Amino acid sequence: ASYLAEHGVACTMVNKISQGRPHLLDKVQDNQIQWIINTSMGSRTTEDSYTIRRSALDYHLPYTTTISGALSMVQALETAREREIQVRAIQEYF
Repeated sequence: ASYLAEHGVACTMVNKISQGRPHLLDKVQDNQIQWIINTSMGSRTTEDSYTIRRSALDYHLPYTTTISGALSMVQALETAREREIQVRAIQEYF
């Protein structure tokens, strides 16, 4: 969470489902979540991860499962903030 905050992304760690309430699903249902970074750790992760992924899909939330994926998203957000995104044909790149 600190890397994200250092780069201007407001963030808060939230309990996974098996960690007790208030947990992620409570926050998602209350529209308090904008992006889920769900790194796997511990024995209950498979069951929790399915429910968390399903919630992200149901509520149309961006979802990443690794720190490197989250860092890539932060870099993409920084780039989008700095310059206008344009649509190009793939042939223009190759």
